[in-house]
Amino acid sequence: MDQFKESLEGNLSAARQKIKTPIGHALRMETDFSVRTPVGILKGKAGDYVIKHKSGMISIIGSYVFNKKYEILR
Repeated sequence: MDQFKESLEGNLSAARQKIKTPIGHALRMETDFSVRTPVGILKGKAGDYVIKHKSGMISIIGSYVFNKKYEILR
């Protein structure tokens, strides 16, 4: 059971890293947050992803939608 817990915790730690996606880069946030953009302030919740598109645009995607839409490659 301890090995399973360590494996799970390791996977969760890895999920906090920057993730390259076809749209740019994604970063999973651990706490509620705000991002200032040229069009205003975007707010997200813990677990949401900040996406930096290849165009330079920033957006926020909820973790449920992100996990349904994208596959994390390592």
